[in-house]
Amino acid sequence: MDLRGAVVVVTGASAGIGEATALAFARRGSRVVLAARRADLLEDLAARIERHGGAALAVPCDVGDPDKVAALPAVVHEAFGGCDVLVNNAGVPGGGDFVGLTYEQIEQVVRVNLLGVMYGTRAFWPAMLEQGRGHVVNVASLAGRFAAPGASVYTATKHAVVAFSEALYYEGEPHGVLVTAVNPGLVATEGFPQDHVPRRLVMKPERVAAAIVRAVQEGIAPELAVPRWLSPLEAFRVLTPPLYRWGVRKMRKVGVRATRARR
Repeated sequence: MDLRGAVVVVTGASAGIGEATALAFARRGSRVVLAARRADLLEDLAARIERHGGAALAVPCDVGDPDKVAALPAVVHEAFGGCDVLVNNAGVPGGGDFVGLTYEQIEQVVRVNLLGVMYGTRAFWPAMLEQGRGHVVNVASLAGRFAAPGASVYTATKHAVVAFSEALYYEGEPHGVLVTAVNPGLVATEGFPQDHVPRRLVMKPERVAAAIVRAVQEGIAPELAVPRWLSPLEAFRVLTPPLYRWGVRKMRKVGVRATRARR
């Protein structure tokens, strides 16, 4: 896809991977729609993009609210026209032993991390099919391929996002619409500080943003691991289950912990 002039909608754009992704697309000449709950941060990001000659629109939106998400395409169309790229990035932590999670925490993690992806895609999908082009990028996680200890609910949502993305890819491909699940490893962000992980194993959000841009430019689908060397680990999981499970238990013992769900 030629990104110059393309309309790109990014959810969870107020910080972390979403902010870095919006900036990366803007640098390539895309018109960027910034969606998240914190309006002040969105306005600041939009101003930064415009100061550097880009085009950006800040739209406060809670991806867990289907009515607000359903209204987003009309706002985008009025400002820039049809959406060419949708990056479903919004997400919340979901770690902690399952017994310690409240019903409200479980519902919040599922609503934002899974339903938010489905709501966003459902809102923009019909127009993409009608125009015969488009790319939906769903930011999942390494936890979408491997069961992360101490993050049962979070892992479940990310597994579901990967499965949803692959299934929808087969629906959209014949119509010129691609769907990609981007599965980053450990990334240090505001919501996921990765305090208990060795620094050498942690990436910056900009690395994931660059991978998202590349997936759109090169039409990579239905899945992309970041970094790419993580992909063979899936074969390791499938072909040597006992060794894989030993490795997961070892991670738990050395102190690797998922970022806890918010209360």
